[in-house]
Amino acid sequence: MNSNMAFYAVQTKITAKKGYISKSLNLDNILECSTVEQLRSLLLNNKEFERIFLAAKSDNINRDSFEAILGRFTTIEIEDLLHYFSGHYKDFIEELLIESEIKDISLILRKIAKQESLEGIENRFVHSNRYATLNFDKLLTSKNVHRFTENLKGTPYYTGLKNLTEEDAVKREFHIEMKLYVEFSKRLMEKSENLNKEDREAVKDIIGLKIDLLNVQWINRALNYYKLSPEEVLFYSLVGGSSMDYKQLKKLCYSKSYDEFRKLVKSYIGIEVSKKKGKTGNVNYYLYDYLKKEKFKNIGIAISYIYLIDIITDDIITIAEGIKYEAPKEQILDYLSYSK
Repeated sequence: MNSNMAFYAVQTKITAKKGYISKSLNLDNILECSTVEQLRSLLLNNKEFERIFLAAKSDNINRDSFEAILGRFTTIEIEDLLHYFSGHYKDFIEELLIESEIKDISLILRKIAKQESLEGIENRFVHSNRYATLNFDKLLTSKNVHRFTENLKGTPYYTGLKNLTEEDAVKREFHIEMKLYVEFSKRLMEKSENLNKEDREAVKDIIGLKIDLLNVQWINRALNYYKLSPEEVLFYSLVGGSSMDYKQLKKLCYSKSYDEFRKLVKSYIGIEVSKKKGKTGNVNYYLYDYLKKEKFKNIGIAISYIYLIDIITDDIITIAEGIKYEAPKEQILDYLSYSK
């Protein structure tokens, strides 16, 4: 038994949480909502979702604030799970909170680059205040992109962004997020080296799959929309995938045609990619398909739960977006990843 992970307590807690969450995830009921307020009211009837809306201490919910509140759900759940871990295991689970910091860094950077006001931006933050690795107050004093990157000195984020220009920040938003994820994925894999063999394998299987899927999504977009050189596409790709090594990533980046790219992806990780938007262009769709089939008896139970609630909240945000633009239900359904 691993003394750094209270497995049975974690398993019991997560099983109960999944039960509470699933009670409010009747897609038919959710898709009947015609306003964000109706969607919020539906979620307030659920024990797990209720607490994040009550913590927001506001009844004035719009599309942006709704997304921020749901975005904090994963952060709060990770903070809760940390009580069941110690030592290197707690360090590893805590590292998963970095993803929420990346979202907030990207948000601030977009605002600064577009010369938009930062007033009230704190209300849209999703990172953990308790385990923050950055001084966000200092970042918010940044008047331009150069000052913003200088304020990141001494943090793991600085290396990837130190040469960032104003134009990059405006026109290369997805590229910047990939740069931040490069460092994030490296740190996760480094932290996992301190876990036992079975748990390292679970990390490699789950997080490695997500890294593979993010790389496929990134390269797919880069080849079809950004028109970058193969060298540049490879530069932004992530390390640590479970099925694709550097040589295979390089082959994808240097694909001579989209058809060749699709065939390589199919042979490497067994999925079909498409230029079309919707489920098949969504990392979460394939990740959820994997998670619902696997039963973990190690740290994988915590990682898979964290990714599951990420998928669920992303889907609810997608539904809120569909409500805002009065999209047909069938169209919204085509973008959703979660199903019971």
